[in-house]
Amino acid sequence: MSKKKKNYYNKKGMSPETKDKLKTGFATILSNEACVKASREWKGGLNAIPVVLAFVSVILALVPSFVSQMNVRGSSTVFAAPYSNADVGLSSFTYRLNHDELGNKVAEADIVHVSFNDQGELVVKNIDKLYATEVELTYPWYIDRDPATEKPAFEVFFNAGFAEEVADTDFFTRLSKGQRPDNGKERTPGNTVPETSYLAFGKQNVVFYKKAANVGLTGSYESLKGKDVLDFAPAETVPYASYEYVNQAITKWSEFIDLSYNNIKIAGTWRFTGIMAAVDLGMILFFGLILFVMTRGKNNPFRVVNYWEASKMAAWASFTPAVLALIVGFMLPQFSYLIFMFAYGMRLMWLSMKSLRPMPQ
Repeated sequence: MSKKKKNYYNKKGMSPETKDKLKTGFATILSNEACVKASREWKGGLNAIPVVLAFVSVILALVPSFVSQMNVRGSSTVFAAPYSNADVGLSSFTYRLNHDELGNKVAEADIVHVSFNDQGELVVKNIDKLYATEVELTYPWYIDRDPATEKPAFEVFFNAGFAEEVADTDFFTRLSKGQRPDNGKERTPGNTVPETSYLAFGKQNVVFYKKAANVGLTGSYESLKGKDVLDFAPAETVPYASYEYVNQAITKWSEFIDLSYNNIKIAGTWRFTGIMAAVDLGMILFFGLILFVMTRGKNNPFRVVNYWEASKMAAWASFTPAVLALIVGFMLPQFSYLIFMFAYGMRLMWLSMKSLRPMPQ
């Protein structure tokens, strides 16, 4: 017999111990008894597996909510039903940037520019041309009036050009209370809420408020650096005050809103994900402690289990609820983290009652 054939027949197959470990490892997906066995019998480097599994479980459980939040579009909030004068107001404001009150195209030097520099700061030019002057009072903001009632229907504010410097926090707070943004005085005696839907340009942030739905959205200029609001205006060939013009204006402003909301959305999503990851990991450690405490009974055959082994049981048991949260979570993303908590809690309760019960099985 050749040497090659001898080596072939001398090769050893997988040892029974390794087979048993593989079987136990895969069985932990559904079997609580396997979770107990693996936690108590696996030693050395194998202890890293449940630790890694716990982190993987937390990640899987949070994937649906993470993806859902990252796909949120700020414009969906601003332009969601109920519909309001904000849609027409935005289109009118956009048109007025390079047209006068009679609809005539203004000279290049008179165009209103609302742009954002490389530092993410507001830069304005000729905004005073948007302001309406009445008998004795000048309103330092843009007002779009309802043609039927002549009352303000939509307004645009700028934290620029005021007689005194105003911090963004004061600027936005005053607007949310229905006050004048330049001096904080009441616009209407006794009124403490915004009078209309509005768009407010701060020094570094922008706020969209929709009165009909009483919702607001904050954006930043980080993703708008180097851009001018006129970049989001409808094509000049589209007739003003037509349905097509308003529709194009909404489409263009949706792009603006989504860009401004992007950085805030990303930061908020990671912040929420980090908090929930800490909560889920803390829950796994807490359930490990619960299992440890529940096995302290005098007649419990598992009272020899230490906290480390109990924590490993909790870690092994976390994977299946996480997979369930991953699958169901994409159908109900807003409840995905709750699905994991509920499913995980149910499995740990079942494990403690059946696999670690106080009387011998």
